[in-house]
Amino acid sequence: MPDSIPNHQNSLDRAWDIQEQAAGLGFDWPTIDGVFAKVEEELNEIKAAWAEGDREHAKRELGDLLFVAVNLARHLQANPHQELDRTNLRFTRRFNMVKEEVARRRKQIHECSIPELDLIWEQVKHALSTSDKK
Repeated sequence: MPDSIPNHQNSLDRAWDIQEQAAGLGFDWPTIDGVFAKVEEELNEIKAAWAEGDREHAKRELGDLLFVAVNLARHLQANPHQELDRTNLRFTRRFNMVKEEVARRRKQIHECSIPELDLIWEQVKHALSTSDKK
């Protein structure tokens, strides 16, 4: 079945098409709850591999998580490319505002602690979500 899907496709599209074909043959979660459980399972497998110090295993599990994330997108009827693009734009906008705030404090990012940056990030995120609702 997956052999009929062109190898030249990008990975997201290929994963989508593989899962569409499998679903068409009845190999699919009947509800999105199964997909949510699988996402959690794959994430836990990455954590376990990482805790064991097995980076190669963690990388393989990451591939599984990404594959399941595409399946989740399919179940949500969301285009994974569009959603990732939106997230990239949102992250970039927020990160630029974090950089501006750090500069306003007369510092550079590498001089800030992670908790300090996280606090600024949350403030920026809140400010943007508040302004987006207006």
